[in-house]
Amino acid sequence: MAPLIAAGIMAGGSLAGSLITNYYNDQASKREQEAREKAAGQLARQGALTDNEYQQIINGLNDYYANRGSIGQAGDVDAYRQAIADYNPEDYAAPVGEFSFNKTKEDYLNPYYSRIIGDTANQIQHSAAGAGLGRGTGAALNIAKGTAEKSDELYRTALSEYNNERDFAYQQYSDAIRNNQNRLNALKSGTEYKLGLQGNLAQDYLNTQDQAYSDQLKAQQDRMAAKQAYDTAIVGLY
Repeated sequence: MAPLIAAGIMAGGSLAGSLITNYYNDQASKREQEAREKAAGQLARQGALTDNEYQQIINGLNDYYANRGSIGQAGDVDAYRQAIADYNPEDYAAPVGEFSFNKTKEDYLNPYYSRIIGDTANQIQHSAAGAGLGRGTGAALNIAKGTAEKSDELYRTALSEYNNERDFAYQQYSDAIRNNQNRLNALKSGTEYKLGLQGNLAQDYLNTQDQAYSDQLKAQQDRMAAKQAYDTAIVGLY
Protein backbone atom coordinates (compact mmCIF):
# COMPACT_ATOMS: atom_id res chain seq x y z
CA MET A 1 0.00 0.00 0.00
CA ALA A 2 2.89 2.34 0.80
CA PRO A 3 4.26 2.37 -2.75
CA LEU A 4 0.80 3.21 -4.10
CA ILE A 5 0.37 6.06 -1.67
CA ALA A 6 3.83 7.37 -2.44
CA ALA A 7 3.12 7.20 -6.13
CA GLY A 8 -0.14 8.95 -5.56
CA ILE A 9 1.51 11.76 -3.68
CA MET A 10 4.09 12.16 -6.38
CA ALA A 11 1.44 12.11 -9.09
CA GLY A 12 -0.75 14.58 -7.35
CA GLY A 13 -3.49 14.72 -4.80
CA SER A 14 -6.30 13.97 -7.30
CA LEU A 15 -4.69 10.80 -8.55
CA ALA A 16 -3.98 9.63 -5.01
CA GLY A 17 -7.62 10.06 -4.00
CA SER A 18 -8.79 8.13 -7.05
CA LEU A 19 -6.45 5.23 -6.36
CA ILE A 20 -7.50 5.02 -2.75
CA THR A 21 -11.18 5.07 -3.74
CA ASN A 22 -10.69 2.35 -6.33
CA TYR A 23 -8.79 0.25 -3.85
CA TYR A 24 -11.54 0.40 -1.24
CA ASN A 25 -14.22 -0.17 -3.90
CA ASP A 26 -12.42 -3.30 -5.02
CA GLN A 27 -12.17 -4.51 -1.46
CA ALA A 28 -15.88 -3.85 -0.90
CA SER A 29 -16.80 -5.71 -4.10
CA LYS A 30 -14.73 -8.67 -3.02
CA ARG A 31 -16.39 -8.74 0.39
CA GLU A 32 -19.80 -8.41 -1.21
CA GLN A 33 -18.99 -11.21 -3.64
CA GLU A 34 -17.75 -13.39 -0.82
CA ALA A 35 -20.93 -12.65 1.12
CA ARG A 36 -23.05 -13.56 -1.88
CA GLU A 37 -21.17 -16.79 -2.40
CA LYS A 38 -21.45 -17.63 1.27
CA ALA A 39 -25.19 -16.93 1.26
CA ALA A 40 -25.63 -18.92 -1.93
CA GLY A 41 -23.77 -21.82 -0.37
CA GLN A 42 -25.89 -21.66 2.73
CA LEU A 43 -29.07 -21.55 0.62
CA ALA A 44 -27.86 -24.49 -1.47
CA ARG A 45 -27.10 -26.51 1.65
CA GLN A 46 -30.45 -25.62 3.19
CA GLY A 47 -32.15 -26.50 -0.09
CA ALA A 48 -30.46 -29.90 -0.08
CA LEU A 49 -31.59 -30.48 3.51
CA THR A 50 -35.14 -29.44 2.60
CA ASP A 51 -35.11 -31.70 -0.47
CA ASN A 52 -33.93 -34.59 1.68
CA GLU A 53 -36.70 -33.91 4.19
CA TYR A 54 -39.30 -34.01 1.42
CA GLN A 55 -37.84 -37.27 0.18
CA GLN A 56 -38.20 -38.69 3.67
CA ILE A 57 -41.82 -37.52 3.72
CA ILE A 58 -42.47 -39.22 0.38
CA ASN A 59 -40.75 -42.40 1.55
CA GLY A 60 -42.82 -42.29 4.72
CA LEU A 61 -46.02 -41.95 2.70
CA ASN A 62 -45.05 -44.91 0.54
CA ASP A 63 -44.30 -47.01 3.61
CA TYR A 64 -47.52 -45.89 5.30
CA TYR A 65 -49.79 -46.86 2.42
CA ALA A 66 -47.84 -50.06 1.76
CA ASN A 67 -48.33 -51.18 5.36
CA ARG A 68 -51.77 -49.66 5.85
CA GLY A 69 -53.27 -51.34 2.84
CA SER A 70 -57.03 -51.55 2.69
CA ILE A 71 -59.76 -54.07 3.23
CA GLY A 72 -60.20 -54.27 -0.52
CA GLN A 73 -57.50 -55.56 -2.80
CA ALA A 74 -56.68 -55.02 -6.45
CA GLY A 75 -58.32 -58.32 -7.36
CA ASP A 76 -61.60 -57.14 -5.85
CA VAL A 77 -61.95 -54.51 -8.55
CA ASP A 78 -61.69 -57.13 -11.31
CA ALA A 79 -63.94 -59.52 -9.40
CA TYR A 80 -66.59 -56.82 -8.96
CA ARG A 81 -66.42 -55.85 -12.61
CA GLN A 82 -66.90 -59.49 -13.64
CA ALA A 83 -69.70 -60.02 -11.12
CA ILE A 84 -71.59 -57.05 -12.53
CA ALA A 85 -71.13 -58.35 -16.06
CA ASP A 86 -72.43 -61.79 -15.05
CA TYR A 87 -75.43 -60.49 -13.09
CA ASN A 88 -78.70 -60.83 -14.97
CA PRO A 89 -81.92 -60.04 -13.06
CA GLU A 90 -83.92 -62.12 -15.53
CA ASP A 91 -82.22 -65.21 -14.14
CA TYR A 92 -84.25 -64.67 -10.98
CA ALA A 93 -87.69 -64.51 -12.58
CA ALA A 94 -89.63 -67.77 -12.32
CA PRO A 95 -90.69 -69.12 -15.73
CA VAL A 96 -94.48 -69.18 -15.95
CA GLY A 97 -95.78 -71.82 -18.30
CA GLU A 98 -99.35 -71.94 -19.49
CA PHE A 99 -101.68 -73.73 -17.11
CA SER A 100 -103.17 -76.90 -18.52
CA PHE A 101 -105.72 -79.38 -17.15
CA ASN A 102 -105.94 -82.48 -19.27
CA LYS A 103 -109.42 -83.56 -18.25
CA THR A 104 -112.91 -82.66 -19.43
CA LYS A 105 -116.27 -82.56 -17.71
CA GLU A 106 -117.12 -85.87 -19.34
CA ASP A 107 -114.31 -87.51 -17.38
CA TYR A 108 -116.32 -86.82 -14.22
CA LEU A 109 -119.65 -87.97 -15.57
CA ASN A 110 -121.02 -90.97 -13.69
CA PRO A 111 -119.78 -94.10 -15.48
CA TYR A 112 -123.26 -95.58 -15.07
CA TYR A 113 -124.87 -92.56 -16.69
CA SER A 114 -126.73 -94.53 -19.38
CA ARG A 115 -127.93 -97.11 -16.89
CA ILE A 116 -129.13 -94.43 -14.48
CA ILE A 117 -131.03 -92.64 -17.25
CA GLY A 118 -132.56 -95.96 -18.33
CA ASP A 119 -133.57 -96.83 -14.79
CA THR A 120 -135.09 -93.39 -14.37
CA ALA A 121 -137.15 -93.81 -17.52
CA ASN A 122 -138.32 -97.27 -16.39
CA GLN A 123 -139.29 -95.98 -12.96
CA ILE A 124 -141.31 -93.11 -14.43
CA GLN A 125 -142.98 -95.46 -16.89
CA HIS A 126 -143.77 -97.95 -14.13
CA SER A 127 -145.24 -95.20 -12.00
CA ALA A 128 -147.29 -93.98 -14.94
CA ALA A 129 -148.57 -97.47 -15.60
CA GLY A 130 -149.51 -97.82 -11.97
CA ALA A 131 -151.44 -94.59 -12.22
CA GLY A 132 -153.29 -95.85 -15.28
CA LEU A 133 -151.52 -93.52 -17.72
CA GLY A 134 -150.13 -96.36 -19.82
CA ARG A 135 -147.91 -95.35 -22.70
CA GLY A 136 -149.77 -92.28 -23.85
CA THR A 137 -148.44 -88.84 -24.62
CA GLY A 138 -148.55 -87.81 -21.01
CA ALA A 139 -146.39 -90.72 -19.99
CA ALA A 140 -143.91 -89.97 -22.73
CA LEU A 141 -143.64 -86.37 -21.67
CA ASN A 142 -143.11 -87.38 -18.06
CA ILE A 143 -140.40 -89.82 -19.09
CA ALA A 144 -138.66 -87.17 -21.23
CA LYS A 145 -138.88 -84.60 -18.48
CA GLY A 146 -137.70 -86.99 -15.77
CA THR A 147 -134.75 -88.30 -17.76
CA ALA A 148 -133.76 -84.73 -18.72
CA GLU A 149 -133.77 -83.66 -15.10
CA LYS A 150 -131.73 -86.70 -14.07
CA SER A 151 -129.29 -86.05 -16.94
CA ASP A 152 -128.96 -82.40 -15.86
CA GLU A 153 -128.37 -83.50 -12.29
CA LEU A 154 -125.64 -85.91 -13.36
CA TYR A 155 -123.96 -83.26 -15.55
CA ARG A 156 -124.10 -80.63 -12.79
CA THR A 157 -122.49 -83.10 -10.40
CA ALA A 158 -119.80 -83.89 -12.99
CA LEU A 159 -119.22 -80.15 -13.64
CA SER A 160 -118.89 -79.46 -9.92
CA GLU A 161 -116.30 -82.21 -9.52
CA TYR A 162 -114.50 -81.04 -12.65
CA ASN A 163 -114.36 -77.44 -11.41
CA ASN A 164 -113.23 -78.51 -7.93
CA GLU A 165 -110.37 -80.60 -9.25
CA ARG A 166 -109.44 -77.99 -11.85
CA ASP A 167 -109.36 -75.30 -9.16
CA PHE A 168 -107.26 -77.53 -6.95
CA ALA A 169 -104.82 -78.21 -9.80
CA TYR A 170 -104.64 -74.48 -10.59
CA GLN A 171 -103.94 -73.70 -6.94
CA GLN A 172 -101.10 -76.21 -6.93
CA TYR A 173 -99.79 -74.63 -10.13
CA SER A 174 -99.99 -71.14 -8.60
CA ASP A 175 -98.38 -72.28 -5.36
CA ALA A 176 -95.51 -73.90 -7.23
CA ILE A 177 -94.88 -70.69 -9.19
CA ARG A 178 -95.09 -68.54 -6.06
CA ASN A 179 -92.79 -70.80 -4.07
CA ASN A 180 -90.28 -70.91 -6.90
CA GLN A 181 -90.39 -67.13 -7.26
CA ASN A 182 -89.92 -66.70 -3.52
CA ARG A 183 -86.85 -68.91 -3.70
CA LEU A 184 -85.51 -66.95 -6.66
CA ASN A 185 -86.22 -63.67 -4.87
CA ALA A 186 -84.14 -64.89 -1.92
CA LEU A 187 -81.31 -65.88 -4.24
CA LYS A 188 -81.54 -62.52 -6.02
CA SER A 189 -81.39 -60.65 -2.71
CA GLY A 190 -78.39 -62.70 -1.65
CA THR A 191 -76.64 -62.08 -4.97
CA GLU A 192 -77.31 -58.34 -4.81
CA TYR A 193 -76.09 -58.22 -1.21
CA LYS A 194 -72.92 -60.04 -2.22
CA LEU A 195 -72.48 -57.62 -5.14
CA GLY A 196 -72.84 -54.73 -2.72
CA LEU A 197 -70.14 -56.13 -0.43
CA GLN A 198 -67.87 -56.78 -3.39
CA GLY A 199 -68.48 -53.22 -4.57
CA ASN A 200 -67.56 -51.89 -1.13
CA LEU A 201 -64.28 -53.80 -1.21
CA ALA A 202 -63.49 -52.52 -4.69
CA GLN A 203 -64.37 -48.95 -3.70
CA ASP A 204 -62.26 -49.16 -0.54
CA TYR A 205 -59.26 -50.22 -2.61
CA LEU A 206 -59.80 -47.45 -5.16
CA ASN A 207 -60.28 -44.81 -2.44
CA THR A 208 -57.04 -45.87 -0.76
CA GLN A 209 -55.18 -45.74 -4.07
CA ASP A 210 -56.61 -42.31 -4.87
CA GLN A 211 -55.69 -40.95 -1.44
CA ALA A 212 -52.16 -42.36 -1.66
CA TYR A 213 -51.67 -40.78 -5.07
CA SER A 214 -53.10 -37.46 -3.86
CA ASP A 215 -50.82 -37.35 -0.81
CA GLN A 216 -47.72 -38.26 -2.83
CA LEU A 217 -48.57 -35.72 -5.52
CA LYS A 218 -49.01 -32.99 -2.89
CA ALA A 219 -45.61 -33.82 -1.35
CA GLN A 220 -43.94 -33.75 -4.78
CA GLN A 221 -45.55 -30.39 -5.59
CA ASP A 222 -44.42 -28.93 -2.27
CA ARG A 223 -40.94 -30.29 -2.89
CA MET A 224 -40.77 -28.67 -6.34
CA ALA A 225 -42.11 -25.38 -4.95
CA ALA A 226 -39.44 -25.36 -2.22
CA LYS A 227 -36.70 -26.15 -4.74
CA GLN A 228 -37.89 -23.35 -7.01
CA ALA A 229 -37.95 -20.92 -4.06
CA TYR A 230 -34.33 -21.76 -3.16
CA ASP A 231 -33.21 -21.48 -6.76
CA THR A 232 -34.93 -18.09 -7.10
CA ALA A 233 -33.34 -16.87 -3.87
CA ILE A 234 -29.87 -17.91 -5.04
CA VAL A 235 -30.36 -16.22 -8.41
CA GLY A 236 -31.56 -13.09 -6.61
CA LEU A 237 -28.22 -12.83 -4.82
CA TYR A 238 -26.56 -11.96 -8.11
